[in-house]
Amino acid sequence: MELLAIYIEGHFLFEEPQYFNFGGKFFFQFTKSDDGKIVIQKKINIDHISEFYGETISNISAIVGNNGVGKTSILRILSQEPNHEIISVYNDGGKIYLNKQMSGEISVNFDYEAYDKENELYPLYYSSQLDVNLKSIHSPISQSNLIEDSLSDYYFDNIQRQILFLHANLDSFIGYPELPKYENIRITVNNVSKADFLKNDFFKKADIGKSMREQLKMVWDDYFNEKSDMIHDGYDFISNFEIFILSLLVTDDMYSVTNNNTHPISFQEVMNEDKFLNKLDVFLKKRISNIDGPLYNFLEENSEIKIENKDELIDHIEKDKISKISGGFDFNRIKASMIQTILRFSHIHKLYKWLLRNESVIKLNERSEIILSVRMHGTYSLIEEFLSLYQAVHNSLQYLNFNHRLFNIRPDIRLSHGEQSLLNFYSSIYSFALKKEHHLRKFKQYLFLLDEPEIGYHPVWKKKFIKSIKNILPVLMSNLDHKPKIQVIFTSHDPLTLSDLPNYCISYLKRKDNLKIQNFHFNDAERPKNSFGANVNDLLGNSFFLENELIGDFAKEKIDEVINWINKNRDSEGDYNKDHLEKNKKIIAVIDEPVIRMKLTEMISEIEQDENFIDKMIIQETAYLRSLKFKKR
Repeated sequence: MELLAIYIEGHFLFEEPQYFNFGGKFFFQFTKSDDGKIVIQKKINIDHISEFYGETISNISAIVGNNGVGKTSILRILSQEPNHEIISVYNDGGKIYLNKQMSGEISVNFDYEAYDKENELYPLYYSSQLDVNLKSIHSPISQSNLIEDSLSDYYFDNIQRQILFLHANLDSFIGYPELPKYENIRITVNNVSKADFLKNDFFKKADIGKSMREQLKMVWDDYFNEKSDMIHDGYDFISNFEIFILSLLVTDDMYSVTNNNTHPISFQEVMNEDKFLNKLDVFLKKRISNIDGPLYNFLEENSEIKIENKDELIDHIEKDKISKISGGFDFNRIKASMIQTILRFSHIHKLYKWLLRNESVIKLNERSEIILSVRMHGTYSLIEEFLSLYQAVHNSLQYLNFNHRLFNIRPDIRLSHGEQSLLNFYSSIYSFALKKEHHLRKFKQYLFLLDEPEIGYHPVWKKKFIKSIKNILPVLMSNLDHKPKIQVIFTSHDPLTLSDLPNYCISYLKRKDNLKIQNFHFNDAERPKNSFGANVNDLLGNSFFLENELIGDFAKEKIDEVINWINKNRDSEGDYNKDHLEKNKKIIAVIDEPVIRMKLTEMISEIEQDENFIDKMIIQETAYLRSLKFKKR
């Protein structure tokens, strides 16, 4: 499914209805007839190139224009923001689909079918801006939606996403070899207040909430007897880890909704064990028995329920042929939940044993921070091993009802704004794609709506942007089992980015002198004509409506001042301010455009012949001409 065009009516930014084409196989023109019908005409895009961006990405298109012309507003509409009068046109396998979200009749010159929500092109909006107004766009990858509680949490969550993304070794796909790799990281166990931990809606439920609160109190009292507002005291890394893990596992300790539950194991039996690994074993037995009693009994009869027997337990569960049980329950889902639980406990078990095994080589400072370095222990990379184990734990914990971060990670270097911008973009998508079981990860196709995603990039990085998303988005989204199709629509102010797009894939908006907004359609004479592989200066002048003024306003002002001064003093016969003359000569000398520099030299020499100044300008002009000569060679 590919979005081809959208018609918008009644939007506050536009005086009249507007429509946009996004460069697919067909163009669509929308007009209103005398009787009020919306007339839609389909035309073939003769320049369209199929699979231009590969098999997975159906299209990449852009919306460009001045500030305030409505680029973000259009992305809001495309992201399914409610209360807009729109008609969306899609193509899927050669068939045209219309999604009409407005009243009134339409008239078309083509066959179409109603948009099928079952095969939805799901929008994912991304903006690097932290703006409370953007939180209304409910997107799991946008930076504003990733702030839950505080800037501190946002910072640590971002660092965690960045580090796990960098650890995924996607360098060959992303195309930015200059990205830094963290060589040293400091790790502490996240310390959440008890109030924050208990604020989830699950604790308000009578039976489940009461049971969870009692179990959490047992954990916190057992490890940390002193009265405190926090879940641990922060002084012992291993102890802090144990408290946090047990607290998180408690939030998942509820009964499955079947009629075959048994309760042979109490949480007190978990806490009676002296060693943490033994606690995990007993806790796993408790969880399995809660999920389904008969299956728990079957596993007890055929194997010992211990985390180290993970493979054997999972093999028994998978070989169970039962798919339905009394009460109409899908037993395959029950078994999948049990396998997921076993894997979660196994990942925690491996990470904990790694921490114990490496106590002699990892550094622990007075703040109970673990310090890992790739240079420690010869060439052996502790960071890579730790992150691999932690990634597995992190992924499995994402399916709990409480999505608390386990570790706070501080890297050894601070990234530039551009590095942060790039890593935030890709790591948020990577994090999204890893949550395979989340309901938003079930779609077979996604529409990425990227709001100036390359803000902060150096031009060297901007020119790589389209190639980068073409290469890496399919790889990131391949973490989802169904390998979805992708379409990208982005906004931009950057000519280097536009030079990677065919012109039919770009929507141009311009704010006119009367503050009205002009939308250039594919058949408009004034529409910019060039983009793909075009000269950057041409793109600046045409696509961004700079009207051929390709120098900064301040430089233009200074050059105009020099010209005005020369014109005013040409016939002064020596009656002029000598200081102003010298200042204007200096301004001419620093102009790097040779044609302007030499013309102004000629003009100012009409006022006063200064051989030294003219010689200096001749030297600069000679150097410029020599550079052209060597370029040709």
